Amino acid sequence: MIATHSIKHDGVWYRVGDEVPESNSNSVPSDFMNPPETPYTKTEINRMSTADLKKLASENGIENAAEINGSNLKKMLIEKIGL
Repeated sequence: MIATHSIKHDGVWYRVGDEVPESNSNSVPSDFMNPPETPYTKTEINRMSTADLKKLASENGIENAAEINGSNLKKMLIEKIGL
């Protein structure tokens, strides 16, 4: 890329017209720009019945989901899914 103004890239200053090398060290990870899609929102999980929470928790690999109360399952699922 050609610098259109004075910039500092990877600790080196470039002037207008200088060739600035491309680097991937400062690029944004693709998973940040395209977060995984989840079929549930935080609000939907908070409104689920305990039975539905237990089923969803079991499907998402939370062990002993049948023995955990609804409030704790909500917290665990929201954290597990990343909402």
